[in-house]
Amino acid sequence: MQKWLIIAVILYMCCPLYGLVAEKTDHSKYIQHFEKGITSLFQGKNQDAIAAFEAALAVEPKRYELLYYLGVAYAQNQFWNKAVDVYKRSLELKPDNIEGLYSLAIVHFKLNQWENAVEPGQKVIKLYPQHARGHALLGKVYVKLAKYSEAIDELNKAIALNPNEAGNYYELGTAYLNSKQYNQAIENFTQAIKFGPPHYADPYYGRGTAYLRLGERDKSRNDLLIYQQYQKEYAEYERLTRLTRVDPNNLEGWADLAKILVRQKKYNDVIPVLQRCIELGTSQNASANTLAGFYQRLSQAFINLKYPKHALFPAQKAIQLMPNQALFYNTLGSIHTMLGDVRKALPAFRKAVELDSEQPYYHLNLSKIYENLGNRKLAQEHYQAYEFYLSKQKKTK
Repeated sequence: MQKWLIIAVILYMCCPLYGLVAEKTDHSKYIQHFEKGITSLFQGKNQDAIAAFEAALAVEPKRYELLYYLGVAYAQNQFWNKAVDVYKRSLELKPDNIEGLYSLAIVHFKLNQWENAVEPGQKVIKLYPQHARGHALLGKVYVKLAKYSEAIDELNKAIALNPNEAGNYYELGTAYLNSKQYNQAIENFTQAIKFGPPHYADPYYGRGTAYLRLGERDKSRNDLLIYQQYQKEYAEYERLTRLTRVDPNNLEGWADLAKILVRQKKYNDVIPVLQRCIELGTSQNASANTLAGFYQRLSQAFINLKYPKHALFPAQKAIQLMPNQALFYNTLGSIHTMLGDVRKALPAFRKAVELDSEQPYYHLNLSKIYENLGNRKLAQEHYQAYEFYLSKQKKTK
């Protein structure tokens, strides 16, 4: 959606209609409806955009750019067949509109009309050979059509143009797997895991299958177990998402959803969920321990996003609620360190060590602070404590 809207705005700014002073009443109405549609589309108000574009179409039905944007609005609302119709009408007026061709191919793909997606996809890359999304889409279409040699060619071109797109590696791995080129499949599934989001399940299944066909059963078993684990986690995420939507005051549901998002390292997504947990926990008189945990996880999410200023308040609230938790003081010390205030970090790390003197990483953090402050004696003492307790932990395990 976001890519389409960016493209829409860029094309609109270049459109000859933009800024025109209407000379005729009908054309003035067209411009008014058209501009309202663009604004609504950008704001995510797809139904309003559709209404505005349809009103503009009733005034001037031969505008290729209008038909294109109407197709975008239909597609956003998953009115796929309507989108196909207006994209085709737009392309009749301007056959070399690359984004119109690409969008038509995308909709055919969504409709599982693989053969119909080939022609517009081929036209995209013929008109613009550097169109990475076009090569990627055509490669996916060929995978669906079991034309694996063609898929491999297109997907390699897409990766050359955009080397960090996990989905392209996954599709290429699938094409190699079905071509019985198992080592190449493993290589590309591995790249999909590397560049993909945390807990991206599908490449593990593909790689596990490739290992199995090569007779490497242990590696296959490990990958397939990870795949099953991630699939279960995704199913639980879907269940909790539905639960919190149906029952928005279910604190336990929100808390479990937050745990999953933290495990998946989706820190942007977990922030509003934890804020909802805090809101509900406060209104429902949750225990101090429960609320402190929400504030601690919220602070950690901000830290992982490199927003130490935003992390400070929830860290302080966690300590206020549970003043004897060593982890909370370690978090506070880390925030002050990120903010460049080592003198405030020092007492926080010292308190963490005081409350849990056998946690090696609290000593390590304190050692770094003393080193920064020029106190090498204490820095060395705490570094030695870090090594001692770390070794002790490893022996225990």
